[in-house]
Amino acid sequence: MDTFDSDQQLERLKAWWNAYGNALIAGVALGVLVLVGANYWFRHRTLSADAASSVYDVMLGELAQKNVTAARADGELIIKRYSATPYAGDAALVLARLSADSGDAAAARAHLRWAIAHGNGGGVRIVARLRLARILMQEGKLDEALKLANSRDRDGFASNFDELRGDIFVAEGKKSEARQAYSAALAEAGSQSPYAPVLQMKLDDLGPGASG
Repeated sequence: MDTFDSDQQLERLKAWWNAYGNALIAGVALGVLVLVGANYWFRHRTLSADAASSVYDVMLGELAQKNVTAARADGELIIKRYSATPYAGDAALVLARLSADSGDAAAARAHLRWAIAHGNGGGVRIVARLRLARILMQEGKLDEALKLANSRDRDGFASNFDELRGDIFVAEGKKSEARQAYSAALAEAGSQSPYAPVLQMKLDDLGPGASG
């Protein structure tokens, strides 16, 4: 009886293995591949971040030494080779500033748009949006600039965005809207802010009871 039961269990095990054995092996193999792939991805990301950090530090050193050509090359290298790291967005901001300083507004816009689209970190995208809006305003592209300035994604920079909105409204001749924007910027900055006198001056320049 025991032998019969054992044979029966063995036959059932063989039948189960024939039905599910290949799937089990495939599942185990897939699990191993996923684990190996995840470890490789994590290691690759860590190494990339470390390498990008090193290049970024070199770029900052070159900027301090006013070696703009080398700094530009390193910034482009970070964006090309380490685009998934947070340093790529920072490098794009640096390249945009260098381009703006040299009078190349088109290159500055391109770097800022890249940072907005690919920046790994909300702060980078917010700063890029703010700087791009100011460039567009200076170029007379007021509608496009105002669209960026009206963004709700502005954590930590609310006063800057409202000031920019005020500047755009002034350029459009909309004094009432400018007054509201500057007032909001002043309230957000706080009366103790070192920049508060500048905002107050912009308000005063609109005159009392200004209307659009």
